Amino acid sequence: APFLSKAIAYMQRHNVPFEHVDLWVPSFVPSSEPTAEQMGNTTCRLCYAGSATVDLQVGPDGKCNVPLSGEEQFLLYAFGDYSQKFSFDVGCGLPGRVYQSGLPTWEQSVHNAPHHHFERCGGALQWGVRTVVGIPVASPNVGRIVVVLYSRNDREKDQELVGRLSEEFTRLMPSPKWKLVVDIGEPEPQMNALNTLSATVGATNTSAPVPQESVMNEKVSTDRDMMATKDSRVDEVVSLLGEYMPSDPSSPMSSCLPGFMSLRLLLLRLARD
Repeated sequence: APFLSKAIAYMQRHNVPFEHVDLWVPSFVPSSEPTAEQMGNTTCRLCYAGSATVDLQVGPDGKCNVPLSGEEQFLLYAFGDYSQKFSFDVGCGLPGRVYQSGLPTWEQSVHNAPHHHFERCGGALQWGVRTVVGIPVASPNVGRIVVVLYSRNDREKDQELVGRLSEEFTRLMPSPKWKLVVDIGEPEPQMNALNTLSATVGATNTSAPVPQESVMNEKVSTDRDMMATKDSRVDEVVSLLGEYMPSDPSSPMSSCLPGFMSLRLLLLRLARD
């Protein structure tokens, strides 16, 4: 992602003493059976949105950069893969707490932290993560995201560094796209329409067989008619809703979110019918 690439470049250019970074983005998760009546019961969760690892790390003197070994890079990549399996309610886990409070946090020895405080403590222990910094960053299209930095070393708290990182990350204007996953069920086999059409034709004329080519022509004509009736603007409206739906719970428009999501869900289903 462009934001991650720019963040990593800044970290290496300014000797930021962290080797790994990931993003957590608010997503409104509908109920398991998202009918129109249930769309009001949405839950905001912080979902994993990608990670990146530096090539150089700050050395013991805190100034010069030294290359990460292949093993160190592998361990951080593994921790990134592990983090993909997680999402957090607002106020829960480090990303959820930072998102809710709007304040950065600097935590050390997370590999020894209680599970309820740092849910990924098992992965931190396995892959050697020691220090974590979570920074809330304003986003022009989702309100706020959380950027989390990780180090395999014990890093002393540096409030000035946190301020500089917050300012720089905000300047980069992270703009993640909304992604609403809709379960529309198993698609009907394509042969169903053909079989139905064949049965209909056969019922109207049982005295003579209908050529398969004629049946196929009928199906193609029917499909074209159905496609012609679909409004091409549906996809455009779906895209606009996905890009501009509010995500910040404090936003004046947050009360309208269930309605936006219901409309987008209906349009997505229409586009796939």
